[in-house]
Amino acid sequence: MTDDCLILVVGASILVLPETDQMEVYDDLIDSTLLAQLVANKRIEKFPGVSWYDAYVGVLDDFWLRHQKSSQTWKVSDETEETSLGFFTAALSQGALGQTRTMTNVLARMAKMSGEEPAIQLLRSYMTVSDAGQSITAPASSRDVRLLVTCANSPSSITTSYVQFKTREALTSNPLQQVFQPADVRGVVQANHARANLSETLYGPARRAIALKVRDRRASSVATLTLPAEIEP
Repeated sequence: MTDDCLILVVGASILVLPETDQMEVYDDLIDSTLLAQLVANKRIEKFPGVSWYDAYVGVLDDFWLRHQKSSQTWKVSDETEETSLGFFTAALSQGALGQTRTMTNVLARMAKMSGEEPAIQLLRSYMTVSDAGQSITAPASSRDVRLLVTCANSPSSITTSYVQFKTREALTSNPLQQVFQPADVRGVVQANHARANLSETLYGPARRAIALKVRDRRASSVATLTLPAEIEP
């Protein structure tokens, strides 16, 4: 199924879209996803104690009606090293609300890619902001690493999963390949899952204004990604 999909990186979100010749039908999803991230980034910059995910969904909830949601947290084992991909795979296996196989497949194939791939570089640049505002490549006291995956069932129906954890380690060129020792991860790993539908009643009146707000950011915040060959079972 993944080979019949289009993959976009929108900030810290990976969008998995059904293949189409009419990409414009997904503009509402792309624009609202980008706007919500920009608002969340600004909010945690101004109020460092605020949850990025809560700020993000606080924007989306104005337009996307979540009819299912779940969350989970867990501590990393004291004895086992883990990868970012492993954290997300664990979250999907425990609480996802659908599209588990597709999400897992996309992430596993992305983990095979070079960190020089422009879409991977874009994703990495949005995945974390250190507590002190340092570069993502510089040592820091701690930083939140976050990743969203959104599968579009249609232009107005989505399934999403989100993972966040805190580390003192700088991100490698492809963060999905990065191995973390138990001591590298501070506190718990957080995961959130949701299924939602776009409300035309709510989004319609705001569509043009949202498109104008993100228009100048789309070129630098959205990239198409071509996955490597399918991983054999």
